[in-house]
Order: sequence, then C-alpha cells, then structure tokens
Amino acid sequence: MEVYSKHSVKPWCNALFLDLLLAFIASLASAETHYHEFDVQATPVKRLCKTRNIITVNGQFPGPTLEVRNGDTLVIKVLNSARYNATIHWHGVRQMRTPWADGPSYVTQCPIQPGATYTHRFKIENQEGTLWWHAHTGWLRATVYGALIIRPILGSSYPFPNPKQELPIILGDN
Repeated sequence: MEVYSKHSVKPWCNALFLDLLLAFIASLASAETHYHEFDVQATPVKRLCKTRNIITVNGQFPGPTLEVRNGDTLVIKVLNSARYNATIHWHGVRQMRTPWADGPSYVTQCPIQPGATYTHRFKIENQEGTLWWHAHTGWLRATVYGALIIRPILGSSYPFPNPKQELPIILGDN
C-alpha cells in the first residue's frame, strides 16, 4: 500500500494533466487563421437570352465556398462595391464573444455602405459540418451566398464513415 502525504499528487493525476495539456497545445498548434476578401459587386449574367446585373461576391454566383477546421479563425474583409447597403451573415455559426461579426443589419451591426468595407473576424468553436453564409440585407439574399464547410480538428474525424466524394449543393433562385 502506497502512502501519500496530503501535498503529494498521485502519479495518474500527473499523467492525466500532461495528456490534457498536450491535447490543448496540439489543438492550438493546428488552428489556422484564414483570410478572405469578399467584393460585393454587380455582375452581368445571361439567363434565358437576356443579360442583367445581379449582385454577387467576387463575381461568383453562388459565392466562394470557405473551408476551415473546428478551432480556426476566419478574417473576411468585405468591400461593398454595389449600389446597395449590404451585410454578410454567418448562418448557424456560433458567434462566441464576437456578436458584432454576425451580420444582421441594424441588429448586430450597421450595414456596409456602398464603397465602404467591414472586416469580420471570428473563431469557429466546437462546430463541424456544412453551414452557409449569405447577405442579410433585403433582396441581396437571393444572390449573395455560399457554403461554409467546417471540418474536424486535425487528428479527429466525423462520427460516420468518410464518404467517397464530397460536393456541397446550394439551392437558390435567380
């Protein structure tokens, strides 16, 4: 039988603490900061033999797909080159300690005026899966949107078998 004084720490406690500390350091080491620029702009598109302008991000419809990992930080500089006020909402992303980066006009932020910029900066915390981002200003929601794919932290996996192929499908009407 081992005898411990009231000030000594049992060996298994040391091992548990060391494992937790190493896991925490590994999660910090694997986290990245992703920088993106979104230019909200009018883009000519041809539908049914007629060309008209729609508002897009970086000239893409739908907008760019962002891929990150749980624990990563996103920094997105939004330039509003359109004639209308705009905001970007990160649909389903838990805005922990950054509610001003969430995007609803006149709720968590003022809209980005034409010609102005706004930089969103937030960390993805304890989330995995496919979400989406979209304009949160009037009818711009119809064309300003894209996928946000959040993968597990490096070294972990989803709680299901890996698919043979991944393809985000975004439905919209234009």
